[in-house]
Amino acid sequence: MAPPSPLSGSASLAADAELRELREWKRRLVLLLDFNKKISAKRELNSLLGLLVEVAGEILQADRCTVFLLDKKKNELWSRVASGEREIRVPAGRGIVGESMTRNAVINIPDAYADKRFNPDVDRATGYRTSNLLTSPMANAKGEVIGAFQVLNKREGSFSVDDEKILLLFAEQAASAVENAQLYEVIRDATKDTIFRLAAAAEYKDLDTRKHLERMSRYSRLLAKAMPMSEDWCESLFLASPMHDIGKLGVPDAILRKPGKLDEKEWAEMRKHPVYGAEILSHSDNELMQMSERVARSHHEKWDGSGYPDGLKAETIPLEARIVALADVFDALTSKRCYKPAFTLDDSLKIIDDGAGTHFDPRVVAAFRKIVPQATKVMNEYSDRPEDPPLLSDGRKN
Repeated sequence: MAPPSPLSGSASLAADAELRELREWKRRLVLLLDFNKKISAKRELNSLLGLLVEVAGEILQADRCTVFLLDKKKNELWSRVASGEREIRVPAGRGIVGESMTRNAVINIPDAYADKRFNPDVDRATGYRTSNLLTSPMANAKGEVIGAFQVLNKREGSFSVDDEKILLLFAEQAASAVENAQLYEVIRDATKDTIFRLAAAAEYKDLDTRKHLERMSRYSRLLAKAMPMSEDWCESLFLASPMHDIGKLGVPDAILRKPGKLDEKEWAEMRKHPVYGAEILSHSDNELMQMSERVARSHHEKWDGSGYPDGLKAETIPLEARIVALADVFDALTSKRCYKPAFTLDDSLKIIDDGAGTHFDPRVVAAFRKIVPQATKVMNEYSDRPEDPPLLSDGRKN
């Protein structure tokens, strides 16, 4: 029997091309499956949008990716992630993205400057040169278009029909994940509002503003991220930390509002507020409340064991309490109070550094040094203004 004849040159090339295409589809499917696993763990919208941009660029071999979401109240499209740029907002229904959403169809433009729908002013404003682009609507399970996905500049050639199919599939998966993240944000915001209102009940008896709660909760989250802790843990601490002084509800007003120095008996009563706070928050099956209880009880403990109420030392102090302790002290140092002016940032940082190993966990102090620029932004953004009265029920101002 004669041996089989080898493939002709053209047939061999066709076979090689088909093999490359199969391998490319396999690569994309693997990435899509991996993406499905990752998005199931993403609850926070900003983090999810960053993942969408990263994975879409990798799957489609695109130079730039942007997710646009519909803001129904303002009738605008917005994006918090645009290849690292600041937030973008544009009127809904306009441009290529608007057309893709209105028609509920993928738009593939192989030559941007040859297409009348492309607005070159965008490139002139950003300094970016768009060669080709692919835009897909993002529709939820009900078929409602909630946004659009746009990828720019295929690294080799222009976007193909296969790319259109992949982006549409990717956009469908993304839409479900985005809606879940948006729902989580609504629930989280409602939870935060409730917690801040409860925490403010304690601050009404003290001489602090709500901005204090905003600042120290954000300092706590920044510190937790720098430790580094998981995203869920950081968000839980962000919500638990405002409850740190809830126990002041049990401290007499005459002590909390005393303008002068407290005597020994008054200090003894003041030092009971962590215990009162822990009692208020105790016996809950909710993990967030359990973390809040630990923060409330132990945020006045010190690394060297000289704190109160239990004299805990080093790592016997819960980590969340060690973080909140530093965040709370930093805010107290950098904020004006009726009994003292605000310390300068440099002086405050020196006090924090000097407290490493005595008052504070040295690891938490080291993490704090990493987040000073972000903490400074929080300090400025949520600074107390003259029109911000302390949270006093009788309306007195600081």
